[in-house]
Amino acid sequence: MIKFKKTLKQLKVVGQMLKVGLQKELIAQKHNATGRLSRGLRYHIKGNVLSIHSSVSYWKAVNNPFFAKVPNLKTILRWMKQRNITGGLGSANAILGRLSMGKKEGQKANYGNKTYPNNNMRQRYITYEAGNRVRRTNFAGYVANKFSKEVAIKLAPSIGADVASMIREKIKNNTKAKVS
Repeated sequence: MIKFKKTLKQLKVVGQMLKVGLQKELIAQKHNATGRLSRGLRYHIKGNVLSIHSSVSYWKAVNNPFFAKVPNLKTILRWMKQRNITGGLGSANAILGRLSMGKKEGQKANYGNKTYPNNNMRQRYITYEAGNRVRRTNFAGYVANKFSKEVAIKLAPSIGADVASMIREKIKNNTKAKVS
């Protein structure tokens, strides 16, 4: 059995690096209203596999907004309160109307600020102050792409050292010759 002692140590370093990278990307994408999602990120190493998960159930909806279901009015009001958005029930109803998608095929969707011909391109509904320049989706994919080379650079020497150690052990165990 191969023992990857040095690789496991480096996986811990890489896990922490990716966790911090995800937290910084959540802040950059302005998805840090309460901080629960950022605090809920964890990395786990089982065998030789590093996985990062969140204890917060809505992380998939933040990463990909099309995954999300339409929230109810109470949730929208609570969200508006957290972000200090004024307007009350009228604004919450407007947001809910823009978020609700058409149920039947061909039905016009109300998602976004403007509907284009053939209903094939829609602007996203935006309530944040920074404007359209802010990247708002795929925080996990962005961080994975951003750190892919750095992860490879960090893991390559430790994997090489573990493989060399394993080969050394196999040669030592299989050699019956006496060296003088």
